[in-house]
Amino acid sequence: MHDSGRVRAATEWVVAHPRLIAVLSLLVLGLSLLRLFDFEHGRARVEVDPSMAALLPRDGAALAAFQRAHENFPDDDLLFVAWVADDLFSPARLGAFKQLTRRIQTLPGVVAVESLATAYDARVEDDETVIDPFLRHVPHSDAQAAQARARALANPLLRGQLVSKDGRGALIAVHFAPTLDSQALLARIDDIRHASRELAADAEQFVSGPLLVRVEISRILNRDVYRVTPLAALATLLVSAVALRSVGGVLLPLLANGTAVMATLALFAAAGHGLNFVTAILPPVVYVVGFAYAIHVVSDFDRVYQSGMTRRAAAAAALREVFVPVSLTAITTAIGFASLALTDIASIRDFGLYAALGTLLAWIAALTIVPAGLAWLPGAPRPPREGRFVARVAAALARFNLEHRRALWLFYALVTVAALWAASRIEVDTRVLRNFDSSRAVQRDFQRIAEIFDGPVPLQILIDAGYDDAFKEPAKLRAVAELANWLRAEPGIGGVYALSDYVALLFRALAPEQAASAALPASTRLVEQLLLAGGGNLALYLDARGRTTMLEVRATALSTAAVNELAARIQAHLAQLPDDLHGQVTGTSYLIARSVDDITGDQLRSFACALLTTFVLLSVVFASVRVGLLALVPNLLPIVLFFGLLGAVPIPYDLSTSLVADSVFGIAIDDTVVFMTCYAIESRRHGRGRAGIEATLAVILRPATLTTLALCAGFVALMAGELRSQAEFGLLAAATLLFAWLLDISLTPLLCHGRRIVPLWDRYR
Repeated sequence: MHDSGRVRAATEWVVAHPRLIAVLSLLVLGLSLLRLFDFEHGRARVEVDPSMAALLPRDGAALAAFQRAHENFPDDDLLFVAWVADDLFSPARLGAFKQLTRRIQTLPGVVAVESLATAYDARVEDDETVIDPFLRHVPHSDAQAAQARARALANPLLRGQLVSKDGRGALIAVHFAPTLDSQALLARIDDIRHASRELAADAEQFVSGPLLVRVEISRILNRDVYRVTPLAALATLLVSAVALRSVGGVLLPLLANGTAVMATLALFAAAGHGLNFVTAILPPVVYVVGFAYAIHVVSDFDRVYQSGMTRRAAAAAALREVFVPVSLTAITTAIGFASLALTDIASIRDFGLYAALGTLLAWIAALTIVPAGLAWLPGAPRPPREGRFVARVAAALARFNLEHRRALWLFYALVTVAALWAASRIEVDTRVLRNFDSSRAVQRDFQRIAEIFDGPVPLQILIDAGYDDAFKEPAKLRAVAELANWLRAEPGIGGVYALSDYVALLFRALAPEQAASAALPASTRLVEQLLLAGGGNLALYLDARGRTTMLEVRATALSTAAVNELAARIQAHLAQLPDDLHGQVTGTSYLIARSVDDITGDQLRSFACALLTTFVLLSVVFASVRVGLLALVPNLLPIVLFFGLLGAVPIPYDLSTSLVADSVFGIAIDDTVVFMTCYAIESRRHGRGRAGIEATLAVILRPATLTTLALCAGFVALMAGELRSQAEFGLLAAATLLFAWLLDISLTPLLCHGRRIVPLWDRYR
């Protein structure tokens, strides 16, 4: 469509050097494969990152509090090992449980273990106060075991957390080194599972916790990475094979997009990134988007080749025809992806930046590898029977659109109103457990933790006094105790474990006479003596300088929306602490929930940026602000429909589905740009009325339909993955793109009808 001297020279060079382009492509592909695969050891170099770091915000007060908590207190990203049995407190069971704890402690990468075997207990034996690990001496008789059970249930730091309130369950909380990669974590967890099965004998036992959930997701991602992308490629190839029925139409898009995906992943891995819960969809998305560009080139080549040109001349002519619209589409798509970089969540930012990079690489590959291959491969043109059929459909479609314009406007107006109403019902939430089938052990065992113990979701509350040894003062301890009591009465909280509980336990054991009349010591000196004598697990609740204490909260809330609601109530209450105390809710679960809650504002900002940038670009390209606005209409409506779908179906707006709007907006504008660019030419030949619309539809209908089918097939292939979030992304993206196609063959013609559209380059020819 754009026939300037530079474009002509570039297209002639591409089709004249197919061997050079093939060599360069194979070189890029080879270097990418060397970076992505360790051929010596037969494994991929791209790792799946199971850490939570990529899902956290990059800065802000919430992250600062989270980092401070991790510097001074144990990590809250825990693996739980649970045993449940009616005779749990028997000498044999407790002995095996202690043995399991010791075995876990010796595993490489384990930095701390909390269980009945490691928790300190303060008690009086034979008029003497004893402070030592609860299971330092395993009971030798049933009577001693019964006494141990009674002590455990009377201990507020054990009851509900490390032992169930009915005495039938015991829990081991395992802390791992944050430097362990997914493979090492999987190996350690498998070791723990094996040891637990072996030692539990006939008792019910299972492994669960937040860490297990994310590691199981990484295990699934490892499988899906090598399954979903090939299936997406296969789906698009089937579309091209059925529609194009040519070797070039099938193999060249595969080669071009395979090269683009490999190069993108190689650069992604070279920058030190790993695939995670969000970025795992990067390979299929880049492949599917790039396939649309390649289809445009192949489809236009077929149309031109049927006119009697040589393959080289047809390839050059097709490249000139599609160069501008495909380039504009690639730029707008890259803008849509790049706008995701405005978010504070690292994984979404990385996905956006590398999807934008992959889009541009796919654009380059489509405009070099595909036309060069078409010029070089042998073959003969097919009879133009398909073209006559498309022309008849285009004529009927143009007639229908123009004759029923009022009905179409009313239909789309009603769809928009309904979608906006449904969008008001969107639920912003990320339930990670939704990714697992309800029958799978991962979800079932996580629910069991919630049923048996105080709660499976740990939250941390930091209280800072601003000066050293502050929390050795009775007044500060009383403030902590009052906060802990308030928390225990709040819905959604199963258990609270605080410094005040620890001091009260020591107080009752070491100063029983004074403890009879007061819950906490009345002097700083006595608190210091108690903490010095108690030692043990003090580091769980108080930092080394004594100026910051941490309350550990076990929440029963399983969704991020519920966690956010609970955290908001807690934070509001923390504002009522004495003026010299400053409280902050933190923890991995809270920060992820906070990030999910923030994505609404982040995505609105990024989408507005993409919208404005695209509008400016289109206004410049078509040398008209009015035309720029018109081009946005059929691409905004699919996004409105997407949000309407989210509100109408039981799919929440979460880390995965939040990517759809920005991703689809840039892709959907493809057919609009192609239509308007083609209409600029055809309206000069046939006029701005029905004949111009009909001629434009005859040119763009086939490639627009093929690209939409290929894109939808590729995105639907994501449903073959095990992760439900990826399946939802693929389904929503496909539905949105299908609606965008419908708009481009019905509403876009109405918007262009009778208008003078002159691209910028035509104004200065």
